[in-house]
Amino acid sequence: MPNLVFALKVWLCVWPLVTLLTAGLRSLAWELPLIVQAMAVSGILVPLMVYVIIPYLKNGGVRPKGDNP
Repeated sequence: MPNLVFALKVWLCVWPLVTLLTAGLRSLAWELPLIVQAMAVSGILVPLMVYVIIPYLKNGGVRPKGDNP
């Protein structure tokens, strides 16, 4: 059950980010092909998830000791 809860938390972070990034690309008035839009969104989202959001969620929303903003 803890894995299911964690997966839900990750999804709740990913879904709005994907939505905002996709809307942001469209608002730039670029007529990009879908494959290029997907590459841009995933190029931003994957590092953000791996290095920021998932570590934050794994620590229960608390920064590890020694992390300074």
